[in-house]
Amino acid sequence: MVVRDAAVIGAGPAGLYAAQRLAAAGLGVIVLDAQERIGENAVCSGVIGEEAFVRFGLPTRPVLNRISCLQAISPAGRILEYRSATPLARVVDKAEFNRELADRARASGAELCFGRFVDSLERQKDGVLLQFRSRSCPVGRVRARVAVIASGVNGYLNRALGLVQPREFLRAIQADISLGKDGISNPTEVYVGRSVAPGAFGWKIPLGHGRVRVGLMSVEEPRPYFRALLQRVAPGLDGAQAPVRWKAIGQMPVGKCVAERVVVIGEAAAHVKTSTGGGIYFGLLSAEMASEVVLRAFHKGDFSVHPLGEFERFWRAAFTLELRTGYLARKLAARLSDSLVERAFERAKTIDLLCRLNGKLNFDWHHKAILASVRGLFGLGACA
Repeated sequence: MVVRDAAVIGAGPAGLYAAQRLAAAGLGVIVLDAQERIGENAVCSGVIGEEAFVRFGLPTRPVLNRISCLQAISPAGRILEYRSATPLARVVDKAEFNRELADRARASGAELCFGRFVDSLERQKDGVLLQFRSRSCPVGRVRARVAVIASGVNGYLNRALGLVQPREFLRAIQADISLGKDGISNPTEVYVGRSVAPGAFGWKIPLGHGRVRVGLMSVEEPRPYFRALLQRVAPGLDGAQAPVRWKAIGQMPVGKCVAERVVVIGEAAAHVKTSTGGGIYFGLLSAEMASEVVLRAFHKGDFSVHPLGEFERFWRAAFTLELRTGYLARKLAARLSDSLVERAFERAKTIDLLCRLNGKLNFDWHHKAILASVRGLFGLGACA
């Protein structure tokens, strides 16, 4: 049996980016993914900040639209609008985006295998043994010197290895629908309130060509709230006409992301924005840091917890503050009744909150704007 240098489990953005970097550095890399086709059943808002496109040189062909105007909308319809002179983010076709990343990984030398569901990962003295199943092979095996788990929110391998788990889960649901009146330049709308999306928020994102992406996240069963949101943004729409998809979104990592010869990255490590549920940017950051640590381990010939543990230090320094701040802010917002949400919108307009946040608003890094907003809205001092 051929022994690869690295086996990556999962062909989402984090796994594919890690595979690309490791293969480009000369390692023998294999990627195993349970889906039969790349990007199949991808459930994601598809919103990626401009910073990520610049930092990672992301593919632009899958871009459907650019976002430069955001509107927060209260349960009663009050609006807070933020408009930027330059694009804040781009909306992508997630399946096509994943395919582009897969092409880059292949071009760097990675071997991509789809329709392979990894059942188990066994750590051995000189490597790891992965057992998988596929349509053509009830039991298959792959050996590698290191494994990178990037299998998304499905944490069965993590549980078996005693590794990182999310503290809690949000439930997300969305659909792309036709709304001929919505143009590509229309604002992206964010709907808040306990009666709208308990514990989180809803969204309507223009995709161009008269189509919009409507969805929400919730700590409760999301379907009744989603039906209500659909009627709000598209009165008279037959919900059966909307191809609905849903998924769980992990929040706040608990436990270690590293074991001997194993690193967990991206959504599998709950490296997901706790303020918005977005996983692409932090997933790519996670993959970048993990790749660097794995390459150092190969250089030293040491795959124990100590050298791989650098990954823990890197990611915690990079975005632990973001995760904690966003999580606590979302928990605080979830406690507000709709009437208190309306009062918060009124106060935000009274104190011209968005103007006072100038310089603190960043599409991907939220803790400064969150803290300043809490101070301003709840009278905890000036928005310094």
